[in-house]
Amino acid sequence: MTKLRTTFKTILLTSTLITMAACSTNQATGRSQFTGLMPASSEASIGAQEHEKIIAEYGGVIKNQSLQNYVTSVGRKIVPNTERQDVQYTFTLLDSPVVNAFALPGGYVYVTRGILTLANSEAELAAVMAHEIGHVTARHSAERYSTSILTGLGATIASAAIGSQGVGQALGLGANLYLSSYSRSQEHEADDLGVRYLSKTGYDPIAMAGFLKSLEASSKLDAAEAGSEGGNDAPSYFSTHPVTSQRISQSTSEAGKYTGGKNKINRIEYMKAINGMTVGDSASQGFVIDNTFVHTDLGFAFDIPNNYKTQNSAQAFIAQSKSSNGGTVIFNGASKSPSQSIDNFLRQNVLKGDMAGARDFGTNTVNGIKTASVEKTGTVNGVKSNIRIIAYEWDADTVYQFTIAMPERIGASELSELQRSGLSLKRLSSSEKTKYRPKKMSFRVASSGDSVQSYAKRFPYNDGLNEMRFRTINGMSPTEQVRSNQAYKVITQ
Repeated sequence: MTKLRTTFKTILLTSTLITMAACSTNQATGRSQFTGLMPASSEASIGAQEHEKIIAEYGGVIKNQSLQNYVTSVGRKIVPNTERQDVQYTFTLLDSPVVNAFALPGGYVYVTRGILTLANSEAELAAVMAHEIGHVTARHSAERYSTSILTGLGATIASAAIGSQGVGQALGLGANLYLSSYSRSQEHEADDLGVRYLSKTGYDPIAMAGFLKSLEASSKLDAAEAGSEGGNDAPSYFSTHPVTSQRISQSTSEAGKYTGGKNKINRIEYMKAINGMTVGDSASQGFVIDNTFVHTDLGFAFDIPNNYKTQNSAQAFIAQSKSSNGGTVIFNGASKSPSQSIDNFLRQNVLKGDMAGARDFGTNTVNGIKTASVEKTGTVNGVKSNIRIIAYEWDADTVYQFTIAMPERIGASELSELQRSGLSLKRLSSSEKTKYRPKKMSFRVASSGDSVQSYAKRFPYNDGLNEMRFRTINGMSPTEQVRSNQAYKVITQ
């Protein structure tokens, strides 16, 4: 007991001395914070080190240079109105449909196409960027990192003194949880700073609350698209920037403190800037049109079961039933040796030589492409299923592969669709490559005969959610109606 008491005195003394030495007053927030273990002088190198990794993870930088320049110009308007002039900001528009924005130490600020789809004015885009800049000026990353290191130091000392690895792991877990997202107070602080920067830049500060409302509506749309039994597993703004009614209320209240500004909104300028922008997945990522996944850049297409939710990433395309008892289709690519047969690839590279219990269907030709397929029994999400793997020899060194989970109690109609999906991969002709196009953003100025319903019925989706989708991307309440001479975003294909 004496040893334990002495150990914790040591931890407390060590932590106190480090904290006292490394605390400083933040010029943006006016509060004292512990950031000494990530000095401001090292932030730029940390951000630069992670920059290319972020770009690769989120589908690369958008190829539309004009749109990238527009986003950069909005960010640069905000920077002179912030407290930290030691930061050289880099603004990057990521080619991702996921609604997300974030910042790295050193002023690396990222916005996705998904954010631009949801924002309704230049002021709302500026609100997102001002919020992220607020995280930089408040040095939230440095604060989280320094606190986690201090927590880890305490864990190391305690583990060594007490001789218990479990104690060290338990204390370390707290640091990991702390780093998993911004704290509630940090989110509110970034919101408040963002509102301040909006006003000082000449934008309407209420745009922060307006965008938060759209985020809240977008979260509900995501849930509706995924079905009542599932959600979207893709990382998004909601996972690291949770939207709450309290945040909306506080941002509204904070905006009320700033009066007499220019209160620019720049709605039409914003609409013109995003006109023609890709919505959802791009041609370089592959996209869904009706019940077909099309990849015009790679030259293939295949069918997906009706009314399945989908998730597309650089690693795989996944189509999954909205029912917990339904099936799953996973499609991905792989490389093989030109001398290796497709049958050998399936056995050795996919099944790793484990053919126990496998039903081997041998090789075949589907749509002119040589295939090999097997089926095994397994458990998927706790449900006993038949798992069929179909490998396509696309060319000498490229394989495309379907992994299809078919629960034993699946309905006959859905089973038929799943099986058809795995046998539907085909090459696209030159004319088909030009025929298929991803969804695009456009805008229309409403006339007296236009309505939510008239706009929504022309949206290229068949899931029954187009009215909700139209309201969400235009920041409209559930009862708000279209107004003549007002510009509205629409999605076309």
